[in-house]
Amino acid sequence: MHVQPNRPAKLAAVFFITAVILTGLFTPGMALGAKIDEQLLKWDAAYYKKLADRLNGSNATSDEFLLQKTLLQRLIYFSTKKAEEKIDISLPVNQDQYLDLVSNFVSWSQSRTELLAKIKETRDNLKVLQRQIELLPDTAPNILTLQLQYAFYKKSLEVYHARFFALSKAMEQTPKVLVDALKNISLDHSKLRKALDRNKASLDKVDDQIQAVRIEGERLSLLQKNDRLSRLKTAVKKLQDQRQQLVKERLKILFLKFSSELKAKNKDAFKTGSQILELASSLNSGSELNNDLAQLLNTMESLVFGKASTFNAQTLQEIRLLAVRFYRTINAPIFSIDGTPVSIFKLMLAFLVFVLGFIVGSIYKSNINRISLASRTLTPATRTLLANLGYYAIVFVGFLVGLRVVGIDLSSFALVAGALTVGIGFGLQNIVANFVSGIILMFERSVKIGDYIEFDEKLRGRIVDLRMRSMTINTNSNIDVIVPNQDFIQNRVINWTMKDDIRRFDIPFGVAYGADPAHVAEVVLEAVKSCDYQNLYTTPTRKAKVIMTGMGDSSLDFSLRIWIKGRDIMRPNRVKSRFLVLVYKALYEAGIEIPFPQRDIHLRSIEKEILLSMSKVKTVGDEEAPAVNANSAGHEDSRRSVPAEI
Repeated sequence: MHVQPNRPAKLAAVFFITAVILTGLFTPGMALGAKIDEQLLKWDAAYYKKLADRLNGSNATSDEFLLQKTLLQRLIYFSTKKAEEKIDISLPVNQDQYLDLVSNFVSWSQSRTELLAKIKETRDNLKVLQRQIELLPDTAPNILTLQLQYAFYKKSLEVYHARFFALSKAMEQTPKVLVDALKNISLDHSKLRKALDRNKASLDKVDDQIQAVRIEGERLSLLQKNDRLSRLKTAVKKLQDQRQQLVKERLKILFLKFSSELKAKNKDAFKTGSQILELASSLNSGSELNNDLAQLLNTMESLVFGKASTFNAQTLQEIRLLAVRFYRTINAPIFSIDGTPVSIFKLMLAFLVFVLGFIVGSIYKSNINRISLASRTLTPATRTLLANLGYYAIVFVGFLVGLRVVGIDLSSFALVAGALTVGIGFGLQNIVANFVSGIILMFERSVKIGDYIEFDEKLRGRIVDLRMRSMTINTNSNIDVIVPNQDFIQNRVINWTMKDDIRRFDIPFGVAYGADPAHVAEVVLEAVKSCDYQNLYTTPTRKAKVIMTGMGDSSLDFSLRIWIKGRDIMRPNRVKSRFLVLVYKALYEAGIEIPFPQRDIHLRSIEKEILLSMSKVKTVGDEEAPAVNANSAGHEDSRRSVPAEI
């Protein structure tokens, strides 16, 4: 009997087979390819030599065969090299051995940096080779070559690591050996200082020669003398190599100076150490060498001065170094103006000068205002003139100093003036006109601070500020109006207080016909004399008067002329209201009638119905009133009110 398997059993079998296939494809240990020969990695130099001899006995001459022999030779070398890797450091007994140890330290640092790069590259190669081996079967023709190359990289990595650790250990021992050697080595500080001076003179001389050759090269380049130009380039290269040697020599002298200061426990050693690091950075020796040199110097300082003192000194020195680097960075030129390099530092300094000019100008202006307020001889206009002129002069001087700080030649202002003239012709006419008008107004003083002016029918107020471009007028409604200075020069301006604060006011009023004009004038003048208004100004030539100005339709017209002195002249409506009230009370108390407009009605024709109505009203109101003739062509003046029906 045939038994069908159930459905769960089928699914389990399918999943198991699929898992086995996927595991075999993606798992290196279960893949169909070859494995890394671990035994090959464990063999020593003797076994590699035996395998090489076997290959030498073969007559094969293919590239694959030759590559295998070369790899075996390298494996033998690395297996022997690993046992020999050791660095011995002896205590220096003189200055030359001391410097040799320092030079070895520099070489070790550079070698260690190169080893780090090789270690990284070798690890990447091992990963690639492992993937290639695992993709090939054990019977592949080049599998032995790949296995040997993998073993070669593996042995190389072991040698690199051993060399790296040996170098690191030697570099760790160097600071203590150098400090111990200082006890037996004689270092003359004065000779070292003289050597530094000679080295500095030699460096300056070489720099001058390099610059002179470059200038000559630019001349030849303009003349297209290519043959001589190539010789100059060779000369520049030699001079640069000579300079590099001088810098290295200076580095050695500085290290001896540093050691001499350590021996004397002079804390100037911290400063000299910073100079060594700075000079090493200029050699483009790499960050790793600079870090190793810094570690060497710091360790030597700690062994001599102690960790606490070294830490404090290092902190201060790091701050100084950061300050120096920051200064060099911001002092590097970013562009040039007419051949003058401009740096961020110069721009910042010029900006500070500008700001300082504004601050000094503002202080001067405020002090002038404060001093003049306490003075009785200085007027507000003089105070404003002195304050503004001094302020703008200080700001202008600050502007010139800022330009000089940047490095701009002030003699080049002729070009700026020419450009400014072109700018004025194209669109700065109003600005320049207002500026010049402001200067004219300041010196002419036709209008000044505190004057009450009438600019037009809608603008009247007191000047509160006078600037180079505009004036500010404060109206009686406490509204500040800014008017360009040019308008004060071109337009008509009425200045109420130009020379003094005295002004005549005309107060118009009228009385009814039949009044005596002399009596009216007497009443009004008596009221003016008896009032307690303190700002009323009276002199023999300027006193209150009442004059008759005309005979109007309903009144006799008069005008009261009075003189007012003081701040009240800036409030004309208030003054006029005060005296109108005074005149009204005086006329009312004297029984003089103040008229109001009246009109006469002339009737030439009228409807009969309206006439009958009017007759009835007349009869009721006044039985003896004569009847009105409807056809009358005459007229009758009457001051009575017309009835509402009309």
